[in-house]
Amino acid sequence: MATICMHHVLASMRAAVARNGSQARLLIGAGINPQLVADDQRRVHTEQVARLFKSVQLELDDEFMGFSAGHCRVGAFKTMCDLVRQCRTLGDMLHSAVEFYRLLSDDLVLSVQESAGRCVFSVEHRSEERDPDHFLREFLLVIWHRFPSWYIGEAIRLRETHFSFERPAHHGELQVMFPGILRYGQKTNRLVYDASYLDKPLVRSQKELDLYARNAPADVMTIPGADNRLEWQIERILTPAGGDPLVFPTLEALAAMLEVSAQTLYRQLRGSGTSYQKIKDDIRRETAIRCLVEEGLSVETVSERVGFSEARSFTRAFRHWTGMSPRNYRNIHRIER
Repeated sequence: MATICMHHVLASMRAAVARNGSQARLLIGAGINPQLVADDQRRVHTEQVARLFKSVQLELDDEFMGFSAGHCRVGAFKTMCDLVRQCRTLGDMLHSAVEFYRLLSDDLVLSVQESAGRCVFSVEHRSEERDPDHFLREFLLVIWHRFPSWYIGEAIRLRETHFSFERPAHHGELQVMFPGILRYGQKTNRLVYDASYLDKPLVRSQKELDLYARNAPADVMTIPGADNRLEWQIERILTPAGGDPLVFPTLEALAAMLEVSAQTLYRQLRGSGTSYQKIKDDIRRETAIRCLVEEGLSVETVSERVGFSEARSFTRAFRHWTGMSPRNYRNIHRIER
């Protein structure tokens, strides 16, 4: 999924805002313009949301983001990855991960069971009142579907997903996040899939695992097998290798690369709730943030890199995207780093 609904953006900050009272600061730090979140129909790019989730975790020093009775200190997921690197099959990995988290928390209890040809991975939250938007329960189910799928190099096809809460307003979003049958008001939260997956070998190298753990939660937010989605195809075509400047073809030229007509491409993007202009803006924003923060390039250089003829035009666009000028954004992240 290239974008996340506004419900999850706002819900992720509830505990951090209750403690520190600054939603705007968290949003701006993640490159999200605070003025845009008033539109509950707006969607936010996964890279922005990943930065937001990470900043909440770091601020609270809690990978459970303040939604459980006890802390799960930042670094737990990486340590779990170090532990399971010796496992050979998905079943071994899941059992080892469950044992690891059992040592960390009495409040959130993970379990994996095999019965009648099915694997049932459960997430029991013993203090659900701390998670009124059920954000953490959904987030953990996402992690324990995406991470195993990535580790075996194959999208795990879900039979059913169970939730311990009633059907929410963002039910349509959950249908996309968890393909298959959704059941609400259940005893606990579960992922149900064929037990045959448990015998699948873990195909990722140690180097790949280290990178995945370092990037978390960014990579766990993509839907396994989503590389064929239209937005992802376009992003791959438009994102240059190395430090080459961004150059965007016309819609007609892009359509030709995808072997469809311009009208068909326009309709498909519109039907997905996006547009060619929005995809270009997403790529410009993420490239600009990377160049400013990670490479430390000047505003003028970044402006040229992302395809603006004038630094002033780039500054206006960046302020619209993030709510802050590129120079101030870079300076804030320099201090944090």
